[in-house]
Amino acid sequence: MLRTNQRFIKKYFILTLIILAMVVSGCGKRAVQAEPAPAQEQPASLPSPTPAADRVVLVAPADIDPPVAQDAETILRELAASSALEFEKREQIFANEISKDIKVLVFLNQPENLGSLASGAPGTQIVAISDQDWNPGPNVTIIRRREDHTAFMAGYLSALLAPNFRVGALLPAENPAISQAFVNGVNYYCGLCASLLFPLNKYPVIFSQPAASPAATWQAGFDGINASKVNVLYVTKEVASTELLAYLVSLDVAMIGNQSPPVEGRPKWVATLYADGVTPIRETWQDLLAGKGGKVINAALKITDNQYVTVGDGLVWLSQGKLNYAQKTMDLLQDNYINPLPVN
Repeated sequence: MLRTNQRFIKKYFILTLIILAMVVSGCGKRAVQAEPAPAQEQPASLPSPTPAADRVVLVAPADIDPPVAQDAETILRELAASSALEFEKREQIFANEISKDIKVLVFLNQPENLGSLASGAPGTQIVAISDQDWNPGPNVTIIRRREDHTAFMAGYLSALLAPNFRVGALLPAENPAISQAFVNGVNYYCGLCASLLFPLNKYPVIFSQPAASPAATWQAGFDGINASKVNVLYVTKEVASTELLAYLVSLDVAMIGNQSPPVEGRPKWVATLYADGVTPIRETWQDLLAGKGGKVINAALKITDNQYVTVGDGLVWLSQGKLNYAQKTMDLLQDNYINPLPVN
């Protein structure tokens, strides 16, 4: 019996050891089981570089009349900002500098190589303010400054301002059409344009000579037409030397011109009338952004340097009412509803 019990105890002891060994072995396996590695953080993606904004570039040569250049910059800055474009002003630009980010390129004077510039940059809309009759390609818009429009309106404005319609002009002889357009402008306003007071003359009275004639020739020419008594005189920029203006200021006459007057002419200067090629860019801006060119647009006309001058026959002054009246005629000219020259 004792021996049986001993065998039972021995078997029980061995079984217990086996169970303990199994438990210890299982715990060991769990203890050495590697913990899962933490997920690696993905590197943050770097932001893409912001592409350069498209640009509007104004090319304004140094010899451009400063008020014209300033008007152009003001208008183009405004249009560029409204279209989320950058604005840049330069005095010149070369063909290899017209990059794809230049959306609109504006020249205040038509460059001689406009055709090659346009063909080399088909994705850029080019605007050129020009005196030439030029046929534009699909990415070019021409804003045409027309001397006959300016001369016609100068005649109209002179008659509008002059007491008793007493209008005169000093005009270069190189372009007879300009003289005719001036006369047509006077007649458009007042018909026969005959004074009702002595001297009883018909107007306008005009003196023409080559533009390069000396100031003394122009002075003598004015003295000749002033025998008919001139109250408002149109003096073009081609003849408006400082010597001539200093002489005219000493006389009983008011002046208008197609350029801002030198200091010598300011005391008797009533108004400046000039072709405004910049303002029409507003009218065609959306077409330019849409890549639609190939058009010719007439330049507008603009009146500045407005002041009053008193002459012997009365006050010469472009009041707001007269300015509004003149503006209607300028709009008709721009829209081709008035022909400044006779139809042949």
